[in-house]
Amino acid sequence: MDIFTNVEFIILLTLGFGVIAYLVGRYNKTAGAFATIIGTAITFLAVAYYGLNGELDFTADLFPAFSYGFSNLGIFFAVIVSFIFLMVSFFNPYFVGKYKYPALYSMLFMFSLAGAMGVFFTNDFLDMFFFFEFVVWTSLFLIPLGGSKKAATMYYGFSAAGSFALLFAIFMIQKETGSFNMETAFAHVFTTKQSVVIFFLFMFSGFAKLGAFPLHIWLPKVLGKAPDPISAVFSGGLEKLGAFVAIIGIIRFMPMAITDTAGLFAYLNATAFLSNGMTLLQLIIGLLGAMTIVFGTLMAIRQDDAKKLLAYSSMSNGGYILVAIVLMDSITFSGGLYHIVAHALASTAAFLAIGAVSRQTGTTKMSELGGHIHEMPITYMVYLIAIISMAGIPPMGGFISKWLIFQGVIDKGLIVIGAATFFGSIGSFLYVFRPLAALFLGQQLPQFKDKVKEAPLLMLIPLLVLSALNIVTGIFPIQSMRFLNINAVLNELGLQSLVFNGWTIAGHNGGLQATLIAGMFGIGVVIAFVLFMLLKKSKQVGLMDTYTAGNFIYTEELLHYSVDFYAPLERLYEKYINIMKNFYKSLANKVKEFGRVTKYFFFTNKPEITVFWIIVVIAFLLWGDIV
Repeated sequence: MDIFTNVEFIILLTLGFGVIAYLVGRYNKTAGAFATIIGTAITFLAVAYYGLNGELDFTADLFPAFSYGFSNLGIFFAVIVSFIFLMVSFFNPYFVGKYKYPALYSMLFMFSLAGAMGVFFTNDFLDMFFFFEFVVWTSLFLIPLGGSKKAATMYYGFSAAGSFALLFAIFMIQKETGSFNMETAFAHVFTTKQSVVIFFLFMFSGFAKLGAFPLHIWLPKVLGKAPDPISAVFSGGLEKLGAFVAIIGIIRFMPMAITDTAGLFAYLNATAFLSNGMTLLQLIIGLLGAMTIVFGTLMAIRQDDAKKLLAYSSMSNGGYILVAIVLMDSITFSGGLYHIVAHALASTAAFLAIGAVSRQTGTTKMSELGGHIHEMPITYMVYLIAIISMAGIPPMGGFISKWLIFQGVIDKGLIVIGAATFFGSIGSFLYVFRPLAALFLGQQLPQFKDKVKEAPLLMLIPLLVLSALNIVTGIFPIQSMRFLNINAVLNELGLQSLVFNGWTIAGHNGGLQATLIAGMFGIGVVIAFVLFMLLKKSKQVGLMDTYTAGNFIYTEELLHYSVDFYAPLERLYEKYINIMKNFYKSLANKVKEFGRVTKYFFFTNKPEITVFWIIVVIAFLLWGDIV
């Protein structure tokens, strides 16, 4: 059997390429970055080819302490995340020179991918925790290379909280089942109390790692301040680890039958709590997902920095995933899985396009840019295609996933959640259009005139590939779903297969013929082009510097597209945003105060405090004998 079919070998090979990238990068940083391209390509090809064909070998020969197992869900996530790493790796040679430790960057980039593969392929909860922490610690040292230690600290704080919740849930499972094995845990019948507690712990961990409301604080900081390639990796790849944990919590540990007849936990899990058969647990997660959509959308509209805007966009799209998976409906759940794919492709393309602009101009602030459509036309088209998909407009993949999600929400009669999902789609077009206008349209600032060029060829490769896939997933969704074995994932999780009638995807309220819709859009584009060519052309007028009262206006930002772009809309909810900010600021201050008290009692040079704690520990250990 081919050694590339062995999961353990794939993970070790990925780690090995990280070491190679480091050693080579010590002597030539660009060559070390090229090693990451080769390493991620091998990892992706092995996972995609052998994984999707069901030919992976999960035997652990070298390190038998680790346990791996087959999972269609794990393979699905592994293919998506490894592909995102591959696409981003093409940017590494152009960015690695900007960082203080280029060789370390290349190594940690590969280590992070190896950790993610371990999370998706392990069959042991304790191993999953280990691989999660491996990803956290590699990311912790990657983020500050963008210049912000505060962002790294914030990321670690939320990740640590999520990891502790996950670890606590794992030990609860082990205590009940006597094993860390996933199959054993999934086959075990927990009481309602146990399963609800484990469920909430998994969801807390998933929310923290996904960046969902109210555990979202780290996401805009990290994606806004991290190195440009790492921001793309987080948004398109590593953020999806939170969705993976949430799916396990919802599918495997959200109880579906009452085992206790009274009490709070039975009430939370009461079947048919609502007229549509949903439980209170589902409703809570669904509403939090809706709040994630709305809050992320409103915050994205306010941003001046393009990366922070896309960061809040990632948060908002994470809400769609939560809403989709918690409804426990095959159509909606498949929409959630497809949204993971669509958002990964679109968000990565958008972040890389912004990264290309950043490399060519030195900034991502929209008020400092403009008019770059002529110098960077390919980057402009890539970003345009990406935002069309993110807004859920045909013929892109984002339209397909949101259509499937809308089907489930409407069928369940969830008015509030439905309003949030529709608002998110409308709002997403508003905020993603802002960078389009600010970066590429309008008047070019004098300092960039005749100095900006299109991104290098190597950077254009992933941009064009991602753009093509955004279109393909929108025109041929059935073929894309079959390629990714989405029905196999649904069946594995106990859900029914998505029904395909020829070229039509069956929904609750009719079918979707994506190819027909794409064809209609294509015909419309052709007609518009013909009319444009035949009708009388408008006269091109050159743009000049602006003057008032005979004096040159030096404050360009007053006249810039991005400044006060949606000021009237922002004034409607600014008060509520400030309330939310003050709440989190107050919470942070309370945590700081608690830290100072803890530091005084546990980390002090005063001998009397040390003696006190020694006495407390001895008394605790000997309490039985004392009594």
